[in-house]
Amino acid sequence: MLLPCPRAPLATGPLLLLLACSGRTAGPVDTADTVDSAPPAPLVWDDAAAPIDCAPGGAAPLLDAALEDADLPRADFAYTDAEWAIWGDLVDNKYVLSWFTTVHHDPEQAPCFAGQLQADVDTALTTAHPVSSAIAVWSTHLDVTLPDTDPPNDTSTLAGIFARFPGPIEDPADSAASLVALDPDLAAAVGPILSTIADALDLRAAMDTSVSEQDSKLPKQLFKGGSGMVLQSAYLTPDYTNTDEMKWFGKWYPKEEGPRQVFAIAARNIAFAIEQANLTRFLGSTALTSEWVFHTSAGAVRVSPASDDTHDDADGTTLFHLELGGDDLWTGSAGATIAYDNPASIAVDLGGADAYGYEEVPSSEDPVGALVSDADGRQKVSGYFISESSNGRQGSGRYGVGMLFDLGGANDTYTSLRMSQGFGSMGVGVLYDDGGDDAYAGEAGVQGASVFGLGLLLDGGGNDSYVAWAFSQGFGYSGSGGLLADAGDGADTYWSDPGNNYGGTTLYASPQLPNGEGNSSFTQGAGFGLRGDSVGVYMAGGLGMLRDGGGDDVYTAGVFAQGTGYWEGTGLLADAGGDDVYDALYYAEGGAAHYALGILVDGGGDDQHNTLFAPYYMMLGAGHDYSVGVMIDESGDDIVVVPGLALGASNCQGRGVYADNDGSDTYIVSSTYSTGLGNHSGECAGRSDYTGSSAVFMDSGADADDYQWPADDTARAPADNTSFGLAWEGTDDEHGGAVDGDGETGFHAR
Repeated sequence: MLLPCPRAPLATGPLLLLLACSGRTAGPVDTADTVDSAPPAPLVWDDAAAPIDCAPGGAAPLLDAALEDADLPRADFAYTDAEWAIWGDLVDNKYVLSWFTTVHHDPEQAPCFAGQLQADVDTALTTAHPVSSAIAVWSTHLDVTLPDTDPPNDTSTLAGIFARFPGPIEDPADSAASLVALDPDLAAAVGPILSTIADALDLRAAMDTSVSEQDSKLPKQLFKGGSGMVLQSAYLTPDYTNTDEMKWFGKWYPKEEGPRQVFAIAARNIAFAIEQANLTRFLGSTALTSEWVFHTSAGAVRVSPASDDTHDDADGTTLFHLELGGDDLWTGSAGATIAYDNPASIAVDLGGADAYGYEEVPSSEDPVGALVSDADGRQKVSGYFISESSNGRQGSGRYGVGMLFDLGGANDTYTSLRMSQGFGSMGVGVLYDDGGDDAYAGEAGVQGASVFGLGLLLDGGGNDSYVAWAFSQGFGYSGSGGLLADAGDGADTYWSDPGNNYGGTTLYASPQLPNGEGNSSFTQGAGFGLRGDSVGVYMAGGLGMLRDGGGDDVYTAGVFAQGTGYWEGTGLLADAGGDDVYDALYYAEGGAAHYALGILVDGGGDDQHNTLFAPYYMMLGAGHDYSVGVMIDESGDDIVVVPGLALGASNCQGRGVYADNDGSDTYIVSSTYSTGLGNHSGECAGRSDYTGSSAVFMDSGADADDYQWPADDTARAPADNTSFGLAWEGTDDEHGGAVDGDGETGFHAR
């Protein structure tokens, strides 16, 4: 039995009851105050993708040959639970996602995991409710339990729904008059959306009550400081140096009453209501000649006419904004919760070539090549001036739900600094653009990124460009996930600024590189966790994914990018196919470090890897320190430039897999310290009694390949139909296998 959502905030106990509320108006409903007294037909959620046909451990002669070359039984390529348990609290904590251990421990699980994620995202984007479906898919992979209830479908009048909003109406007389003035069809369409927003407000109010019992200051601290764990900020909540605070947070955040669960369900409902309303039928409507506004204590509800308008909501007072068309300029929040008292902010623009930006406030500290500052300016970190912007924009949910829908398929531009363009922190942020040649630019925490939340950027197709510096383009921090999904087969450009020495601007200097020459990216499919050695606090990383539907794409990044993980984080870059260009510097293209998982899968095409600038180490299927790195290329005549510790390489108990399933490929190898390498460096010299380091290189297909091998290593120079793996020091726990032949690898970009 579904119960009506209450008007007043509830205490902690009934919080979960709210998750299954029906969305009906609280209290008795007068039949004169309803559109239709007959019960509405139940709505249904869209079907999810079916399980893909994939089972690890099947017949794979080429994998067997590579492992034989590595002198390693196939069963020993996986980690055991006993080996994992050696590290105790470092790897066993409340933030480990439920599927991580299974997938991480056995490299043969990686293609099935990646294939299912691809199928889930692709299917979601083709449903009648793509945003709602994508939120559901992403929530499920982040261990959110979705309630087994029908989608919301409140058919009450707009007046009845507004009565549900907490607190007094700002001006009852004006509001009543404005309700009469709104087009009835439009009012009927907007009503169910506002009902789901009211549900979200109830849930946030109940959460505030619960959290305040721990500390009355915590609700506002969660809003202000949740992103501080990753994005440099004066505020930090939770404070990982505070043992009591971390214990409370570890019990609260992952549970059903935590924000990951509560706001994911609320966001799914809101998105479904928007998509079910078919608002595009009002594009260009002449029924409205000036902006209609209804003020509530929770924020303003606005409907703007189909004209070229400028919208500025700098103080975060908009609850819902529907724009009926025109080439508009949005300089404010545009669907972002930028104030604590504004727990939900939803914007829908029905059409036009729109520009989403912010009020620029140039600073003398703005580096050449960086975006212009806003009023918050910049801060100096490690010698470089990074943005200190505290305002999320363009689909940013901080301790609430923020969503921006841009419809109509025109060419739009999006520019912000931080926490924008599909960013979630203690909440859910979504940016959905249904098509067109769009340009996205931001600095950090943008374009499908999350820090303790869900962040999704979903683009329906076109030739798009994405520019960012750090923690973006499919980035997930501990216990959370970020998704950038670009559908269609457009020629897209993903630029994660690599730094000063590579045609960019260093802002987030990488400690792996000297003299600030490159940026620490964590972009283009990156999962990141907390390694708090100084205080003994460890938090498993989240899930970051970049999914591109095809076309000739260009990917450029610095350090940690393009399917990478750090500290039990999981990163996946999945490209459906096309003649693609990949360039990165270090820990990239299926390279991971410290108990993590990094995967790059390419569905086919004549690709180029690292031809723009010389890369460093740990790339193209490389795992360091109990990490698993996997690179799969399905087909095509590829050019691959190889540094050391790459192309199927492992170090310090890592696992690495490189699998090329077809094509005439060219491998330009700068160091034979690669290409089917098992290695123990001095960093892990005392671990010889633990599991070994293992990696395999497999090039399949009957086509001839070209290996441009260093002249000083003729003894190991590969050729077609040969084995040439390497245990670098020749110890018993170094296992490197490499095979060029024709046969099944067991690793596919499904």
